[in-house]
Amino acid sequence: MLGNFKKFALVVGDVLALYLSLYLTLALRYRSLPSSEVWNENFLPFTLLFAVWLVIFYINGLYDIAATKNDIGFYNKIFRNILINYAVAGAYFYLLTDKLFDIKPRAVFFIFMAVFLGLNLLWRFWFNAFVQRPNFLKNILVIGMKDEARELVEEIFKKPQLGYRIAAIINDNSVNHKEFPGVAFYDSSTDIKKILRSHQISTVVTAIDPHGNPDLAQNLFSSLSLKIQFFDLPGFYEKLTGKIPVTSVGHVWFLQNFAQGEQGPYEFAKRILDITVSAVVLLASLPFLPLVALAIKLNSPGRVLFRQTRVGFLGRPFVAIKFRSMKEEAEKDSGPQWATKNDPRVTGFGRFLRKMRLDEIPQFINVLAGEMSLIGPRPERPEFVKSLVRDIPFYNERHLVKPGLTGWAQINFQYGESTGDAFKKLQYDLFYVKNRSIPLDVGIILKTINIMVSGKGQ
Repeated sequence: MLGNFKKFALVVGDVLALYLSLYLTLALRYRSLPSSEVWNENFLPFTLLFAVWLVIFYINGLYDIAATKNDIGFYNKIFRNILINYAVAGAYFYLLTDKLFDIKPRAVFFIFMAVFLGLNLLWRFWFNAFVQRPNFLKNILVIGMKDEARELVEEIFKKPQLGYRIAAIINDNSVNHKEFPGVAFYDSSTDIKKILRSHQISTVVTAIDPHGNPDLAQNLFSSLSLKIQFFDLPGFYEKLTGKIPVTSVGHVWFLQNFAQGEQGPYEFAKRILDITVSAVVLLASLPFLPLVALAIKLNSPGRVLFRQTRVGFLGRPFVAIKFRSMKEEAEKDSGPQWATKNDPRVTGFGRFLRKMRLDEIPQFINVLAGEMSLIGPRPERPEFVKSLVRDIPFYNERHLVKPGLTGWAQINFQYGESTGDAFKKLQYDLFYVKNRSIPLDVGIILKTINIMVSGKGQ
């Protein structure tokens, strides 16, 4: 997929920028091209540092193609990340390098800071401008305009850095053409081959099932010689957005894509990871738990630990354990309620616990017990699940995996406080259930670390 290639290109470009900056730095420092001896003695210390820097770049979203564009917000993010990396490098060179290596390149590091800043900004500016060039964008024909198709079109319009441009839409229903300037509209009677040729289409996305439309299927089949990529809406929507278009899939789609039997080795490795990480976190947090408990008690009267029934794997209920972040008996009069942003029921210290995700430390006990995993859909309360299963198609399918402390939905859609939000989160949850793997889990963990460190939790 084009997005994966661009991410790979960004990583390779950053790596080249790092080593080119080091080479130029050594040339400036010693006022001549660096000898092999000078290069070799600096190569390993800086390589270890560069590896950490690339992880920090990833955690903070600098390889998210959807956010890669030449605007103030993006370059603010660049500067923040570079400052973080410089702080890490300062600690590394002043505290560790003399213990690990025979050199302590302080002067080299200060020159490197300036060189890399300039080189990285130039590289990123060029890349952002290049990927949005009109002749670099792939022309798309969209057939049908269901809700998810409209959402997909709007997403591509807002983010040309994704590498696509909506060139034409075939749709028999009324659509306000002014919403999509520069797009040609046709009805279903128009010759598809003619559209493909006249607009130089490279990708066709159909929201209409060709199986139920013989004419459409025949027209698409007759266009195979044009060497065009064909996608159904669910497949392309998933690749571009990281979500599953729930209302555009059916039971057969789940049978084709949710192959539980192939996940045995992955589930085993994940369980080992769950046990290892949970044991380490619980042991490491033991010295601090009495302080957290005391702060909860001093901030508001009531219990330290909060227990609540949640729906888990295959719909089985379990009791989740958390540090109490709300007032005692917060739902005594109102009954079960969605938690909301700036919820008045949350205590002052509880707000801090939630922002840093510290209220969830006791849930590592649930992970050890096998009731939860580190990664998975957020476990909801039975009272909410009952209505959500009734109102949202395929909601129950998110229970095909264990619920998690964090997950794909949690890092992409920060908080849910309504049925509508639950529907949006379900799109991410189903993407995770379908695509779960160790690399995806590692990415989610790294993104979660960013949320915790930046205090973006709720």
